[in-house]
Amino acid sequence: MLELYLDAEGFRTMSQFRAAKFTVGQRPMMVFAGSPFESPVSNEYTLAKSLLTDLFRGDSSPDKVDVEGLSYLVSVTAEEAPGPGGGGGDAIVRPLIRLRVYSIRTKRSGQKLPRVEVDEIGPRMDLRLGRMKAADADMLKEAMRQAKTSEERTKKNISTDRMGDKIGRIHLGSQSLKELQTRKMKGLKRSREPQDGSGDDDDAGEALDGDDRKRRREA
Repeated sequence: MLELYLDAEGFRTMSQFRAAKFTVGQRPMMVFAGSPFESPVSNEYTLAKSLLTDLFRGDSSPDKVDVEGLSYLVSVTAEEAPGPGGGGGDAIVRPLIRLRVYSIRTKRSGQKLPRVEVDEIGPRMDLRLGRMKAADADMLKEAMRQAKTSEERTKKNISTDRMGDKIGRIHLGSQSLKELQTRKMKGLKRSREPQDGSGDDDDAGEALDGDDRKRRREA
C-alpha cells in the first residue's frame, strides 16, 4: 500500500482542457521519467511505478494492441531529491510525482517520418508520497504466482511459429559429397574399362568401306 496526496492547487480536471478526448478501447503509452523510478532498491517510487502501471495498462494481452489506437500518452515524471528540508530539520524532501496525459497528433513533415505533436487533455495531478506499507514476503510470493497453462514445455531445438506450426532444427555434421547416395540408374553407372572412342570409330568406318566394295564386285 502507498499513500499519494493530491496537490489541490495544481489539480486540473479533464473538462478544463479543450483537446480531443480519448475513446473507449484505447490503451495508452506510458513513460516514467526520472532517476527515482530506476532505483535498484525497492522504495516508494518503484512501488508507485508498479501501481500506476497496473492502473493504466488494462488488458495486457499482446494481441489486443492496435497500433492505430495508440493515440495518447500518460507521462509520469519525478525530479531528483533536493536533499534535507529547510528549517534545520533532517527530514528528506521527496520530489513530487507529476502525472500528465497527452493526446498524440501526427502531421506531415516533408520527410518519411511524420512530425509528432502532443496536446494535454487531462487530468493533471501532482502527487506527494505518504506512508508506505510493504507486503509480507509470503503474501507477496503467493500474490505473484502465475497459474499453470496448458502449453507444453519448450523442448530443445523445437519452436512454434505464428501460424501454430512446429518447427524443428536438426544439427548435422560435415558431409562428403563423394559418399552421397544417388538413384541407381544404368546411365549413371561407370564402365569397368575405359573406352577410347576415336579408334573404334575408325575401325568401324574401314569395315563398312570393305563391305561396300565386296557388294559392288558381286553386282
